Amino acid sequence: MNRLNSQDASFLLLETPSSPMHIGFLLTFGMPAGAPDDYMQRLHEKLARFPVDAAPFNQKLAHPDGLGRLAQSWVTDEAVDLDYHLRHEALPWPGGERELGMAISRLHSLPLERSRPLWECTLIEGLEPRRFAVYLKIHHSMADGVGLMEQITRALATSPRGRSVPLWSTPLAEPAPRPTQAADDDWRHFLQGVVADLVKPPAKPRSQSAIPRGPRCLINGPTTSQRRFATQSLPLARVKALAAAAEATVNDVVLALCGGVLRDYLEVYDRVPVVPLIASVPVALPRPKGQIGGNSVASLYALLGTHLRDPRKRLLSIRDAMRDAKAEFNRLPTSLSRTISSVGMLLMMALPKKENTDPNWATFTNLTISNVPGPRQPLYFHGARMDGMYPVSVLAGDHRLNITVLGYCDHLHFGVIGCPRTMPKVQHVATGLPAALQALETAMQRPNARS
Repeated sequence: MNRLNSQDASFLLLETPSSPMHIGFLLTFGMPAGAPDDYMQRLHEKLARFPVDAAPFNQKLAHPDGLGRLAQSWVTDEAVDLDYHLRHEALPWPGGERELGMAISRLHSLPLERSRPLWECTLIEGLEPRRFAVYLKIHHSMADGVGLMEQITRALATSPRGRSVPLWSTPLAEPAPRPTQAADDDWRHFLQGVVADLVKPPAKPRSQSAIPRGPRCLINGPTTSQRRFATQSLPLARVKALAAAAEATVNDVVLALCGGVLRDYLEVYDRVPVVPLIASVPVALPRPKGQIGGNSVASLYALLGTHLRDPRKRLLSIRDAMRDAKAEFNRLPTSLSRTISSVGMLLMMALPKKENTDPNWATFTNLTISNVPGPRQPLYFHGARMDGMYPVSVLAGDHRLNITVLGYCDHLHFGVIGCPRTMPKVQHVATGLPAALQALETAMQRPNARS
């Protein structure tokens, strides 16, 4: 048996009927040239012949009914029923992006069966013109987005004739080795910094508190189990050009785009708070020795500048705030960052169960915005070229919205998920991103854009 670490176990404890804790990926492909009419049926039959012999896809909970147990363990399932986990669906005609988004919304709203390995894979045909999709759903206790993306990249081929295999037959990669003294060095540098701070004159006020609380608005509150998923793609070259013009990072620009589209959304459906929304921004941590799968993440907290009407000022404020946040984060030992993240998740589980009656502040942050670096070269699945790679995430705590971004080839692929019963027109967050990009480009062309 393989015991879950505290972070992985937290995702099991966080799960409720209104907050399913699985993540996923939506992969879209163009049909290979000359593909027969029964290509999808043949692909399904081919995939069904592969053994389920790779972790975490052959792992299940040792105590599926022990929902309150922190000491959970994984055991190997020697007889995984692949007919249950591998599904095949077709979109209603005409199969456009809206129909695909609605199908993923329905599939992602359904919980995973805890007595089985916690994953499902659905082939989706009928996406026009001559395209299809693969939707993978897996419980967050089994994998984080970075680890799952890396496993997907290893499973796919780098050429149309290259060999690709399904994830359940793709062994996990061993984590890169770390120097044996890395943890000791982390703590030594941290303690040196603490001592240095004690003798420094008072610094400027910190922009972030130990427990960040965003302003109360529509995107926070109770949710149902229903999800609405929408996608958007933006050219990476345009985002990089903005980052260079502002002496910022690509992630700073992504946060600024999200801040802009959220301000526009709130102007229509709610109100714009006088203080900026706060986003949790996950950061991948090196995995502990011996840990291959599961989660190893912490979080930064980003002020999104939604109180600023000017897109240029919003980007520059995010750039400066993120520099400060990263400097503080990098001082913390990795083990301490991981512990803080686990404790924060447990608090998020415990507190939002009660209705937040504070008229001014959310329980924690307003939403999670995650940016996952993806493969830069084109990838193929049994001869079909992948043209889109969209992450599908979770809603944690009192969040009604999550925006996760993945870079693939020359585009950034946005996966936007929300609760449509409590947050109207979730898809407008995704459809508003191109306008937010154009507005930021226009603002950065002003003479004082570099100031």
